[in-house]
Amino acid sequence: MQSINVQSPQSQKSKATPPNPSKCQLKFDYTPSTDGIDYNLLVLFHGLGDSKGPYANLGKQLKLPQTATLALQAPEPVPYMEGFYQWFPSFDVLTGDLLTPANPERLKGLLRTRKLVTDLLEHLVNYCGFEPSRIFLFGFSQGGTVALDTALYGSIRNLGGVVSISGYLLEEQRADKKIGDGYGGYILVTQGEKDSVIGNRAKAEKRFQEIQRLCSANALTSQVFISNKDHTMANSPGEWRVIHTFFAERMPRRNLQLENMSDVYLVNP
Repeated sequence: MQSINVQSPQSQKSKATPPNPSKCQLKFDYTPSTDGIDYNLLVLFHGLGDSKGPYANLGKQLKLPQTATLALQAPEPVPYMEGFYQWFPSFDVLTGDLLTPANPERLKGLLRTRKLVTDLLEHLVNYCGFEPSRIFLFGFSQGGTVALDTALYGSIRNLGGVVSISGYLLEEQRADKKIGDGYGGYILVTQGEKDSVIGNRAKAEKRFQEIQRLCSANALTSQVFISNKDHTMANSPGEWRVIHTFFAERMPRRNLQLENMSDVYLVNP
């Protein structure tokens, strides 16, 4: 006979255990939810040449209900630039030129970062108590690349969703195969119509198709083009409206009104 666990909704834990910096190799700023319920977690990845501080502030400004935030700092300093970081090698240290897809150091660095991010996510799940399906990733440019790589190739296969601002997979990953049935969650990519880094609309759409190729049939993916925008962080009411709508529709919420009813119980098989 199958046993059934019945408990009061009020017994659900509201506060997550904060991540332990001594257990993680990546540096981070963690902020609990302002409403006291750490049901979801938003992990933020900054772009090339930035750091975690501005994204920790962004996480607070978003004020997502029932959502704690975790701003990560990339593991590698940008050469000769104190206080600026990169998720994988981006510059030729001799010439200062950007590395091209032909340089193997980019992908090697991304794979190193994938391992570090995966270790952190396992800590968030096993130590802090966050469910993978309630962990969402947000990144700009190079940070968006890492966020997408984590969801599509990482060992934790059921992350909740990804928002990438002007970030795609590396060109070197085009030949990579889908893992199993592919990622089955939610993906939003916003893209400037005048993005001088990614290129024209056709190039951006092709990069987005590479993402879709690695998703399952159940995944919900969307690419939104923002008019008169270059390769920059989200900076217009219209773009932020798209992002907030994504979170509102895709992030789960606890029904506190229902939980507070005295005759309601949680039944777990």
